[in-house]
Amino acid sequence: MSTEEKLDELFYSIGRTKKVEFIDKYIDYASDRAIVKHVGNYICDILEDLWGDGNIDGVIAFLKQKGYQVEKPSV
Repeated sequence: MSTEEKLDELFYSIGRTKKVEFIDKYIDYASDRAIVKHVGNYICDILEDLWGDGNIDGVIAFLKQKGYQVEKPSV
């Protein structure tokens, strides 16, 4: 197993909190592509965090500004 494969295996085996701590510490060394690869699964959480917990209106406004057609979910 290559070093890269070992690192990937280790990274995917740790919990979300440890991943966040690691990314926070080393984010300046990461490429955009690397960041997207690891945070893609959490994109909705990230967008909501940008405007405060549960503020889906901010997410909707952002996406509409980018040209997307968005409907507010009926929860």
